[in-house]
Amino acid sequence: MRQRLRDVLFDTEDETWNAGEKDDIVGMAVRRLSRRMPRPISTDDTNAAITLVTATYYYSVNSQYTQVDAVAYENSDSDWIGYMQSGWEVEGDLWAGTGKLHVSPTTVEQLGTLYIRGQGRYTLPNDADADQSAAILDDHVPVVLAWARTEAYRRMLSDRARFRQWQNANQTQNVSINELVQMVADADRQADDEWLQLRQWQRPVIGRIG
Repeated sequence: MRQRLRDVLFDTEDETWNAGEKDDIVGMAVRRLSRRMPRPISTDDTNAAITLVTATYYYSVNSQYTQVDAVAYENSDSDWIGYMQSGWEVEGDLWAGTGKLHVSPTTVEQLGTLYIRGQGRYTLPNDADADQSAAILDDHVPVVLAWARTEAYRRMLSDRARFRQWQNANQTQNVSINELVQMVADADRQADDEWLQLRQWQRPVIGRIG
């Protein structure tokens, strides 16, 4: 992703934005995607299961979760009971990785296993420290790059020295401050267009029964 951002910013040698800053900008764009369109996580995920323990009522939620939508219950005989309508709540900050599932004593006394269904954050492809099952899809790449390009231009707009450095490195582009403002606006419009296209498939579909 960093190389692709280098290309769209015409900064292949990291002269205007260094490699660390590009990583920071791309990371910011991925976090924005995670907040706008969280990654669905099913109860089949390896981190979804929570084994109930006698007299234990608080259970740490895996840090990949940013939201818990439902909790299913399987009793100690491995019988699937289904989704619980009550008897649980989330406490703490899931985004910060400190969320806990608070389970009612009545449920804990029955023992068994809980399965979380929720939503989580995305990670970058080929990030050695991240869960690649959560990596952004190819369809997400254009909007992430568009958001990253917008942020990079905004940072350059607020830093005249950085702007002059970029101009010297791209002498074929004689761009004024006003034209840079226009570049930011154009990048914003592209980001909005990419976001709208990405959201098309998530429109609600009217269903019928019978």
